[in-house]
Amino acid sequence: MPIRLFSLRSLAERSVDLPRLPSEVLVMEAQLTPKTVALDGLLLFVLEAGENRLPLLIFHGFASSALAWTEVIRALAPQRRVLAYDRPGFGLTAVTSDTWHGLDPFAPAAQIPIARALVQHLGLGRFAVLGHSMGGRLAYELARALPDQVAASILVAPAWERPHAPRLARLARQPLVSPLVRSVLRLGSPLALRYAQRRVWANPPPKGREELASVAVSLAGWDERLWRVTLATLAESSAERPEQAPTVPTLVVLGEQDRIVSNERTLQLVADWQAAGAVVRVERCASSGHLPHVEEFARFVQIVEQFLGEVEHAETPAR
Repeated sequence: MPIRLFSLRSLAERSVDLPRLPSEVLVMEAQLTPKTVALDGLLLFVLEAGENRLPLLIFHGFASSALAWTEVIRALAPQRRVLAYDRPGFGLTAVTSDTWHGLDPFAPAAQIPIARALVQHLGLGRFAVLGHSMGGRLAYELARALPDQVAASILVAPAWERPHAPRLARLARQPLVSPLVRSVLRLGSPLALRYAQRRVWANPPPKGREELASVAVSLAGWDERLWRVTLATLAESSAERPEQAPTVPTLVVLGEQDRIVSNERTLQLVADWQAAGAVVRVERCASSGHLPHVEEFARFVQIVEQFLGEVEHAETPAR
C-alpha cells in the first residue's frame, strides 16, 4: 500500500500550476515557491526560495524528494537563491513520455542531460551544486559536465555505486515474470523503506522527525515509478569509480556513523583527488549517520554557507 513519510502545508493552496496533488501533500510554512517546469514530456517539480548571490541547486537521494530539503532551503535562502527538484521516478515529478530526447527518463544516464536542460530553462548562469547520497554522484557529474557554470560542489554522504544486473532487468520485463516481480516490489518496498529509515539515523530520531529520512509521497502510481527506476538502473552498466578529480572547489560532508554508504571509500577518493591537485575539503559530523543535514542541521547549514561564501569571495575581483 502507498506510504506517506512526509507531511507539510498543502501545495494545493499555492497559486501555482502543479500536477494533480493529493490533499495530504503539504509544504512547510516558508517563503518557498513550488512550481512545475515542463521539459519535453517531463513535468519537474521544483522548490525554490531566495535570490541574489551564487545560486545552489540540490539533488535529493534515492526514495526522497525536494520536499526533504525544505528546512535547508529555508535556512540558506536569506543569503542566496536555492533550488531543489524531484528527479523522474521520485516525489511529485510526472513523466508523460516513455523517452526523453532518446533516453529513458528514469535511467541514471538521463539524469545529467535532464539537469542541464533544467539549468538552462531556469537561467541559472553560474551556480553551485549539492547532492545527497545517490544525488552526490550526480552533483559530481554535473560539475564535470558544466565546468564553466558550476562554481563549487557539495557532496553529502555520497553514494558512488549503484546496482547493476542487465540480465535480471531483461528477465523482469518478460510478460510472464513482470506481474510477479511488480507484485513483490509493491508489497516489499514499503517495508524496505521503513527498514532503511531506521538505519539512516545515528540515534533514534525525535518524535515526528522520522519522515525526514526518506520521502515517499502518497501519489497514485508510486509503485509504477519505482518499478521503472529499478529496471532502468539495473539495465545500465555499473557505475565506474569517479577517478577524475573535481575541477571546482568541493566540500564533502560525512556522517561518522553512516551505515548506508562507505565513508572509507569516499575518503580514499578524496585522498586521490587531493593528490591530483583538486581543492577538496572534508567535514565529518560525529553525531550523524546518513543524514548529517538533518541530525546536525545547524552545523550543516553553517558549514555550507561558510564554504559557499569562501567560493564567492575567491571569485569576486579585488576592488
